[in-house]
Amino acid sequence: MKQLRTIALIDCQSFYASVEKAANPEYKNKPLAVCGDPLRRSGIVLAACPLAKGYGVTTAERIGDALGKCPELIVVQPRMAEYIRVSLQITEIYRTFTDLVEQFSIDVLLRPC
Repeated sequence: MKQLRTIALIDCQSFYASVEKAANPEYKNKPLAVCGDPLRRSGIVLAACPLAKGYGVTTAERIGDALGKCPELIVVQPRMAEYIRVSLQITEIYRTFTDLVEQFSIDVLLRPC
């Protein structure tokens, strides 16, 4: 009989926004988006937390459009070095379970077991 493999796909929801909310407790229960340049309303949303998505805010839309949907939206600039650092930490946690970890992107890991 052939042995079945288990493959886990782990996606950290709204990763950039989740990192910002974890680092800033004052953002708890508030809609937040990480955007290319908050000073330019023509910049785009890179990630939106689930609360912001509930207002209709989507990834890749213009900041001005996102603010039109959700005027109380907290807009923060990306901190890529921090997102990479946290991603590496998460990856190391997965590696405590198996050495068969394949990173697909900054926030998605495929873990064949």
